[in-house]
Amino acid sequence: MTCKDADKVIALFLDDDLDNRQLADFLNHIETCPECREELTIQFLVKVGMQRLEDGNTFNLKAELDGLLRDARKRLNGRRYLFMASIILELLVVALAAATVVLALTIG
Repeated sequence: MTCKDADKVIALFLDDDLDNRQLADFLNHIETCPECREELTIQFLVKVGMQRLEDGNTFNLKAELDGLLRDARKRLNGRRYLFMASIILELLVVALAAATVVLALTIG
């Protein structure tokens, strides 16, 4: 992912509206690009921080953003696990179907 691509998806990230590939690419880029991490921090402050200030709440921007990124990485890993589990289950269904056909041909 380029910096230009990352900049385009920051708002989508903050809205939790990225697919698995986009999320993985974005997180990898943000972890290695200080300029894009700074832009993410700015947009996070505008989106979340300003609302908190208006509500009169205190907040720790760095801790909240770090938590958001950590949670996004956990969600991505969970999604990957579910995707792999679904593939394994599909393969098991196909294997059971094949075994059923073989048994039906052997018996019949």
